[in-house]
Amino acid sequence: MKQIEEIISNIAVITHLAGASNYTWVHFTDRPRLLVSKPLTYFEGLLPACIRIHKTVIINPTYVKYSTAPLRAKAPGSVTMTNGDELPVSRRRWLEVAEMLQCPEPLGDSVMLGGLTGQSVKKVGNSFAGQPTWGESLRERFMFAYMQDERRSHLFAEVVNEQNPAMQIKYFDTSASLTGQMTQVKNLSLPTMIVLEVRNVGWSLLNTLEFIKKNNRFRHIPTVIFIREPSGSDVEVCYAAGANSVVCQSGFMGFGEAAKQICQYWLTFASLPLD
Repeated sequence: MKQIEEIISNIAVITHLAGASNYTWVHFTDRPRLLVSKPLTYFEGLLPACIRIHKTVIINPTYVKYSTAPLRAKAPGSVTMTNGDELPVSRRRWLEVAEMLQCPEPLGDSVMLGGLTGQSVKKVGNSFAGQPTWGESLRERFMFAYMQDERRSHLFAEVVNEQNPAMQIKYFDTSASLTGQMTQVKNLSLPTMIVLEVRNVGWSLLNTLEFIKKNNRFRHIPTVIFIREPSGSDVEVCYAAGANSVVCQSGFMGFGEAAKQICQYWLTFASLPLD
């Protein structure tokens, strides 16, 4: 409780808070970020001066450098903080956030917020000099995940949130519930990537893989398998069933690094079919 009180009393040096499952990363201007075992929603009512801009992000508007309006319908906007961090603004929240930050209507040019921070940014076309545009890389997308290890699911959420805050992870208690959900959603709501984390390779995992890869609606979705305790020909069997990547990683911290590299590849470098 003392830790929470210290966070609330130090709002002046907090730039933003980023949610990761039931945990929250608190980012400061003058010290390393802090991981707190409270969900992001816990802080929303405690920090009235801050603004909820996305399901995973709350910002301190004092540290907003500029914003970028959505480039098209159904795409998120973004804000760039004074420390250079770029954070997504949910398309459903854009109008409300834009009003709070005194931004113009969406789907237009990028917006300078020098009036809020006392800083100005040179504008070049629809972006800003020295700053990357978000475009497709941070559009709102979904990832489906079934992970047997709870600690790894939290770590995985942190990795994804750091690399692509606009990515929403939907966790499932069983692999059967994951595939069941896939049959009920429309194509636009299908996941960009599927992650299956298991201790051992069994029939349940293989049946899930075959279900995904034999269905014409789902077979194009990158499906990644993490195995904690591989044995025999597990890797070969998973690839034969249609897995796109198989990672054998028993160590907890090693899993974090492997997850980072896998996400960088499939969400950044790999060219995927259009939705």
